[in-house]
Amino acid sequence: MFQISFLGIDHGTQAVRFFILPDNYYFEISRKNPNFNLLKKIDDFDIKAACITYSMGDAINKITNIKKVVNRGVLEESVGEYKGVGTKIFDFIAKKEFETYLIPGLHRNLDVLDRRFRALYSHCASADKVALSYCAYKRVNEDFRAKNLIISDISSNTVTIAIKDDKFFGAIDACLGAIGIFHGPLDLDGLRRAERGERATKIFYSSGAVKIYPTEDPNEILEPKNELAELALESLIMSVKMEIYGFLSEVDPDAIVITGWAGIHENVFKRLKNLENIAPLYRIDKYSAARGASLIAREVYEGADNILGIGVER
Repeated sequence: MFQISFLGIDHGTQAVRFFILPDNYYFEISRKNPNFNLLKKIDDFDIKAACITYSMGDAINKITNIKKVVNRGVLEESVGEYKGVGTKIFDFIAKKEFETYLIPGLHRNLDVLDRRFRALYSHCASADKVALSYCAYKRVNEDFRAKNLIISDISSNTVTIAIKDDKFFGAIDACLGAIGIFHGPLDLDGLRRAERGERATKIFYSSGAVKIYPTEDPNEILEPKNELAELALESLIMSVKMEIYGFLSEVDPDAIVITGWAGIHENVFKRLKNLENIAPLYRIDKYSAARGASLIAREVYEGADNILGIGVER
């Protein structure tokens, strides 16, 4: 007889990642070379509930039953890079018999966010950041009682999230603050490129560390072999620290958590070690969003009416 299991799915930039509890079973489907046969692995488990993230998650305000969601929970598809892999997986999961819930992103229509964030920014973070933040929250609380966290997810882009008094407080999205490896905010040069007719999305996708050291291989920046690549890495680190320190004016963290495939790389994480002077420093792996989604699925199945202040609609 199968044990009861819970599925989390992370709609990530590089891959769609899956995590199943309590089995701690995980796998991913690459966006560049997707192998959809891997979806058959799900049928090996007695899944009772699932949580999935998809794109911006800005058309819903609660963790919502997938049967009640319109347009996969997205206001529009015009921003970002569309490849279709996540869409196929979303539609596949939506047809399953087990309960499935879609996680919203952090945006101005979420009452839980500080009203100043809601006033300033239409969008603060995509849905996967909600899931990875919950994973970080649960991980730190295994060690000690932590109500306030700052979480920085460093990968293709960088997003930093704050939890205050056990609720989401705010976040700095990838197009607003620190750079990632590939993506970053538009500075004046980016605005001039837009004025010359380039699409803003294209500029965003080339405004990360790669604008300093152009490459398609992130390891050339994460493991720099020359002065320019080293400059790109050091610039990324500085921008991440600036973003984290910016939150200190509003949140006194019990811990700081670093995640994302770039953030957990030793050459990045070791350069962030002095953040330990502020609070205990944690590192959680690239499956943190998928794991967090599976944790949320279990909580919702067991009757939770909110997750860190975000309501549930069954």
